[in-house]
Amino acid sequence: MARPLTATINLDAILNNYRYAKKLQPTCKAFAVVKSNAYGHGAVEVARFLDKEVDAFAVAAIEEALALRHAGVESPIMLLEGVFEADEWALCEQHGFWAALENAQQLSELLSSQVSIEKVFVKLDTGMHRLGVDMDGANDFVDQLRSSGQVGEVLLMTHFACADDLSDMATMEQLAYFERTRQLIGDIPASVANSAAIMKWSVPEGGWIRPGIMLYGISPFADVTGTQLGLQPAMTLSSKVMSVRRLKKGDTVGYGYSYEAQEDHVLATVAVGYGDGYPRHAKEETPLQIAGQSAYLAGRVSMDMITVRMADYHSAPELGQEVVLWGGDVPVEQVAEYADTIGYELVTRMTARPKYRYINNDNSQ
Repeated sequence: MARPLTATINLDAILNNYRYAKKLQPTCKAFAVVKSNAYGHGAVEVARFLDKEVDAFAVAAIEEALALRHAGVESPIMLLEGVFEADEWALCEQHGFWAALENAQQLSELLSSQVSIEKVFVKLDTGMHRLGVDMDGANDFVDQLRSSGQVGEVLLMTHFACADDLSDMATMEQLAYFERTRQLIGDIPASVANSAAIMKWSVPEGGWIRPGIMLYGISPFADVTGTQLGLQPAMTLSSKVMSVRRLKKGDTVGYGYSYEAQEDHVLATVAVGYGDGYPRHAKEETPLQIAGQSAYLAGRVSMDMITVRMADYHSAPELGQEVVLWGGDVPVEQVAEYADTIGYELVTRMTARPKYRYINNDNSQ
């Protein structure tokens, strides 16, 4: 029998989360951000499903955009990091890609290429100091792009550093700088809102929002799950019990003998490990479910296996029972907390080993 580890992706959940993002900011158009293999959910499959509804997709770089085009995706695609080499501008024109632009070299290479691009997003550094130009630079870039005759529409974008922290005033300061820049430039559409900003901040009307992690039903905020925010989690990672054994009180388990049985109980070995993307640093007591019952990680995570005990010591797991590692009643945000990381990392670090199964109201595959 094939190894049972499976990532089940609910495509309807992703579509509903996209619609929810647009409902929260009804004056804006919305990118569906499918970078990093749609945050581990499968960019081609997700984009094909959303293609008839989205305003546009957003990816990190041209390789991701080309993969979608070659798979038959027709919607506009935005390159969030822009181009890395001058000849990529010709590919943008050929395939109808939009691009961010954040430095003088990118601008010069675009103007020299003589290609035509439908939309270019000038990236403004409002304080994150990662990418983008300052206020005066943005004004100059917009002037050059508008006068070039090569760009259908020029837009202004930025990215927030602390939008997930509602007590931090940095987002208000970034928004203020962004608005002062818009006033200097004059009338220009905006794109500022990531998932956290879409859900909890007032952002400029019109323009474009960029829902990313929220598309997949995962919270951008600490201490709250996507479900609690009204989102629908899209991924359920599951496997099966591959072995069972009875431990005596005092028996130790796994590498370093890090788990010691506090009383007699049955231990389950499950087919998943850090070689599949399950977090190696997940602590003992990380939650999961076996056949719908609460269970906990026992001992260290191995490359291909974990060992698990039931929450009820008197309950005995059986060979072949389903194990939910995250999804459903086991929020990925909670698993991430036990691994000292965030839900973003758990889903995007998935390896090629799990089988992917896609479901929607019409069919499953």
